[in-house]
Amino acid sequence: MSTRQPTEMLPTDDAIAAIDLAKSLPLQATEALSPDDIAAAAARPSMPPPPSAPLPGAPEPGSTFHGLRVHSKLGEGGMGAAFLASHPVLRMPLVIKTFKLTDGDQIFREARLAARVSSPHVVGAIDAGTQDDIPFVVQRYVDGIDLEEILSAQRAIGRRLPVEAVCRMVVDAAHGLHAIHQAGVVHRDIKPANLFLCGNGTAAVGDFGIAVESRSRHGRDNRIVGTPHFMAPEQWSQADIDRRTDLYALGATAHMLATNAPAFQGDSAVQLGIAHATAPYTPPAPRDPREAYLFAVIERLLRKRPDERYASADAVARALAVVTAPPPPVRVRDELHARAGDVAIELVCGDLSQQEADVIVNAANSAMVMDAGVAAVLRRVGGDALEIAAMEQGPVPMGGVVWTAAGDLKAHWVAHAVAAIDNAICLQRCTLRVLLEAEARRCESVAFPALGTGIGGVPMALGAKLLLEAVRTFSTLAPEHVRDVRVVLFDPHAMETWSDVLASL
Repeated sequence: MSTRQPTEMLPTDDAIAAIDLAKSLPLQATEALSPDDIAAAAARPSMPPPPSAPLPGAPEPGSTFHGLRVHSKLGEGGMGAAFLASHPVLRMPLVIKTFKLTDGDQIFREARLAARVSSPHVVGAIDAGTQDDIPFVVQRYVDGIDLEEILSAQRAIGRRLPVEAVCRMVVDAAHGLHAIHQAGVVHRDIKPANLFLCGNGTAAVGDFGIAVESRSRHGRDNRIVGTPHFMAPEQWSQADIDRRTDLYALGATAHMLATNAPAFQGDSAVQLGIAHATAPYTPPAPRDPREAYLFAVIERLLRKRPDERYASADAVARALAVVTAPPPPVRVRDELHARAGDVAIELVCGDLSQQEADVIVNAANSAMVMDAGVAAVLRRVGGDALEIAAMEQGPVPMGGVVWTAAGDLKAHWVAHAVAAIDNAICLQRCTLRVLLEAEARRCESVAFPALGTGIGGVPMALGAKLLLEAVRTFSTLAPEHVRDVRVVLFDPHAMETWSDVLASL
């Protein structure tokens, strides 16, 4: 284990520059502001922007855009919107990002830089162009959830992530960053919201929205960019940046993953700028030797001077490899029973509507109409109130989950999961969200159908692989309440398929 060295401070002039540029920056949103913009921001009232009308020709759920079927809107911001779509021939989910700006060089920079990188730990760009005067970028869809959502779930139940899980996430992110830097790119916005936990347990780096080529210099366009809680001192002072700027942000991210709190505290961007520029990093007391080692790595990543940080993301991955172990294997007891960590997995041939469990999962559609497949059976037994309560929360985007009481079913809750539509699959995202919320509700048992394999059109073996992988990934988060995950299948052939997949995990 390396010996921790004291954190050095920035020179006074650099610290003053960082403090000056910090004024009026929001604490959460990524920004790209000039000093004049910062002064103007202080005078603006804090109020939400009015909703914008969709541009003519823009993607709409149920429409086709650039030959892709649009399923739902994932989100919208000042620069544009993101939509979940699927390829009609390849039948794979994709993300379409549209932009309100018309500067092609600025808009497509993100796509060009992301397209350079080839790594399983990076969310790459697949296509880009303009349709009906609307610039767009098509990206790979990550069937999982971002690490900010994971952190929110942990904070809600007052728990921290296991150090083993944090180390694996940070190592994967470091591998992704190494590929990004080797492609000549500096990301500039590494944070939990831009890192994704895939359903198979790996993590990936996404969102190249403010990335630049590594030969670029931060101060040449007189802008300050980044997310304040994760910005390196050289970003605050508008000094030159390089890959070590991303490593600082990775250190701040690792600290937040390990502790649920920022590495540096501040009630305003001014205070955050001061802290990042001048305050030494002080980790909390470690829970065990492995976490002490992790905090030592974080301390080096958060050095004020770039030349005192690790030289590369690959060096970070190698340093953490010392204390990083693969996730525990699934222990198969027999063809119908297995265990992932402390979570028991059971395959049952029967009727989902007759199961006794704390949570029964419904294979839902976006409209929450329960008129076919598993949903119709649950409504018939549980009562019409199930559908009424679910529809009140709709429409629900793909990958979304809404919760209702269980009516006359032998359960406390029904989780309505929109896991697949027209062969576009969000199955692992749904599974993780169901299990995380079940943990928050202190539920012990969860009964799933073979999500997506009916009306959703997902092949049975693929559906089994995706759901069981997500259960295994959930188990690595060390749940305290969820102990029994049951998959209820409707015929012997499905049982045989799922049993084969379970044995192969």
